Amino acid sequence: MSASTENFQRRALRRNRLIATALLGSMVMLVIFTTLVPQPGFWIRIVRAAAEAAVIGGLADWFAVTALFRRPLGLPIPHTAILPKSKDRIGQGLATFIERNFLAPDLIRAKLRSIDIASGFAHWLASPENADAVADRLVRILPQLLGAIDDREVREFLGETLAGQFEAIELAPVLGRVITVLTANGFHETLIDRFLDACADFLTNREEQLYAAAEVGRRRWWIPRAANRQFAKVIISGVKDIISHLREPGTIGRQNLLHGIEQLARELSTSPEYSAQIEAAKRRLLEDVEVKSWLESVWDTVGGALRADLASPTSRIRRTSATAICAFGQNLLADATMRGRLNRLIEALAIKVVPWRAQLSQFIVDVVRQWDTESFTERLELVVGRDLQYIRISGTLVGALAGCLLYLLSYALADG
Repeated sequence: MSASTENFQRRALRRNRLIATALLGSMVMLVIFTTLVPQPGFWIRIVRAAAEAAVIGGLADWFAVTALFRRPLGLPIPHTAILPKSKDRIGQGLATFIERNFLAPDLIRAKLRSIDIASGFAHWLASPENADAVADRLVRILPQLLGAIDDREVREFLGETLAGQFEAIELAPVLGRVITVLTANGFHETLIDRFLDACADFLTNREEQLYAAAEVGRRRWWIPRAANRQFAKVIISGVKDIISHLREPGTIGRQNLLHGIEQLARELSTSPEYSAQIEAAKRRLLEDVEVKSWLESVWDTVGGALRADLASPTSRIRRTSATAICAFGQNLLADATMRGRLNRLIEALAIKVVPWRAQLSQFIVDVVRQWDTESFTERLELVVGRDLQYIRISGTLVGALAGCLLYLLSYALADG
């Protein structure tokens, strides 16, 4: 219960209790006043009868309401302070009620199917405002999580974990499978073309630099500088021709290159020699001191970049998260099949809770048993006490009406 809710309930209880007590007090004063009137007439007697009955009704209901929570006036009256004495029984009853009326499999299944949680969830996420709100929460939480794990022991643990996971992976078949997937989709040719284009652009853009480097580089004294430049031109021109030849579809060189890549994928997946060579290279890499240091420092690099982005007013993580969340909601709205699967998953997870309902019930019983009796009583009174004060008010007013009617009945019978 939040502090604002508790304060509101406390004020409401105090106000209603004051109204009920003031009404009862006014009836008491009315009884005293009408009793002191000498030779009262019909109307004074009927008012006195109504006031006396109102006092009786108000006192009876005050006693009943008070007896629920405490002993009236602190007197050891039997069957009072009912709720404090019945705390454990209330906990058991609450647990049984929840177990039988909320955790029954048929009830859970019917309720989940009637509300279509997936659609509601998708509608909520598809709203840009809600997506932004979720992203904002993530951006606020992430720095705290990063701060919680920013520790030397954690960095060492991450380094050891990354190294262990990497060491456990047999790289040759994985590389072979990756290459096979790329070749099956034809994506490897796109990668090759981009790599060859980058090489050609590099040679073209730095051609003069390469020539100059050839002229001033190490050379025999008897070879002219101009000859070195010509040698460099021939070599660079030859490399460009090779790149151009490999870039053209259907050429023998390109076919040989593609065939070599396919052959490499097969050998990586099946050849023990390739696998042994790659595993040996992997072990040498992992045993290198600089590599170990790098693995331990991965968290520093990643964490620093994350913290810098999260602290920025134009955080890319926040913007990307909001876009991704909104897109997920919109895609889920458009995909009835996926919503059905999500609803079935939620239903299955909820039904998994049912076998534990006895344990959940016992948990409720144990929690209620551990509550402090005074605090338990006070919280219950805050929740229902203000409404119970209306019983006092109604009892006082109903008593007044009953007293008035009884007096009129007795007056009519006496006259008859």
